[in-house]
Amino acid sequence: MTSPKIGRKQSDAGKLLRLFRLLNLLWNTTSGLRVEEIAVQQEISKRTAYRDLQILEQSGFVLRQDERSGRFRLNQARDSGSILGFNRAEAEILLHALAASAPTKERDRLLTKLRSLGTPAGRLNKASNTTLAHSPYSRLHEAIQRQQCVILMAYRSANSHTERNRSIEPYAFTQDLSAVIAYEPSASANKTFKLDRIGEVRILPERWKNEHRHHGMVRDPFGMPLGSDAIEVHLRLGELSAQLFREEFPAFAPLLQKLSKHPNENPSWELRLRVGNLQGIGRFVLGLIDDIQILGPVAFKKYLRTSVGQKLR
Repeated sequence: MTSPKIGRKQSDAGKLLRLFRLLNLLWNTTSGLRVEEIAVQQEISKRTAYRDLQILEQSGFVLRQDERSGRFRLNQARDSGSILGFNRAEAEILLHALAASAPTKERDRLLTKLRSLGTPAGRLNKASNTTLAHSPYSRLHEAIQRQQCVILMAYRSANSHTERNRSIEPYAFTQDLSAVIAYEPSASANKTFKLDRIGEVRILPERWKNEHRHHGMVRDPFGMPLGSDAIEVHLRLGELSAQLFREEFPAFAPLLQKLSKHPNENPSWELRLRVGNLQGIGRFVLGLIDDIQILGPVAFKKYLRTSVGQKLR
């Protein structure tokens, strides 16, 4: 299948639901679907439809495109280590959450579908309640409910690429359940810790001592914490980039302000956005550089020049 490359990991809950809807559309069609039809039914652009198809393909689903009609069909799911991009730990989170919900026919069907998809370590329907109970999510959830401290054993740092134990007070999960929000006494700061970087969670007998310092972390659209050093980026977006921004970051769509259109001029939108760092917004802009004008700050333009220069060395 030939389609545009994915620019960034799709982690937003809205995107996940859209992928499930696409999977359902492909599963229930006998004649297949053209990209244009997917775009209309999903109310997205053709570019996003192509990207969603590629996400499914990279996640282990076998897609076939008819050379004459251009229609896509879903054949099967390969025995891979991901479910729509989930790793085993993430799949266990879904199973655990569903198992704890009220029994319904819909819930049972979802459990059956999740368990029918394989993982390298064995099929999920063989995972015992003991395995789920000892998953990082389950242990952290238990600690939060009991207001107890934990040690994250062999936590892998993305910055230093090292592993070390981290003593924390966990008190919430991020919206997508990919990380836990916790207060780390040794750093005197609230931080987020990715679940897939945790070796093991050990619950300590000690209870929280710094509850007055627990607070939610405000994040930018790209998942970066917004602190006192947040940067405001000022952009002018064309029709394509504005549409993609709405689709990928619906919670931030109200920040788009449509600019008055002059005769013979394409519509455009102004975006002022505070970000935790320039990496996330940089990837978004570079992927749509022909449709975005950078109005500020100068530091952002310099960052992009440096990033592109390093790639060309």
